[in-house]
Amino acid sequence: ALSGHLLKVEYKQDPVFGFAVPKTCDGVPKDILDPINTWGNRDDYYRRYDALAARFIENFKLMLGETPNHVADYGPKRLTTFPLKAR
Repeated sequence: ALSGHLLKVEYKQDPVFGFAVPKTCDGVPKDILDPINTWGNRDDYYRRYDALAARFIENFKLMLGETPNHVADYGPKRLTTFPLKAR
């Protein structure tokens, strides 16, 4: 990151939190750039991933009175369905 190398790689958008995730990074195994690949149980991963988004959404409600309305649009989104099991 400090060398500027990550400025030259492709990214994908995290579907729940919206941040950019590099598809490759020198010296980092590709499998661990996507956190689901580090979990033994994909269904458990999606349940916890969605639960984390729910907690962010609930916590943000405490600040809605002090925040412009459009800011909430950039927060996490709940999963409507869990992706099919693909290993």
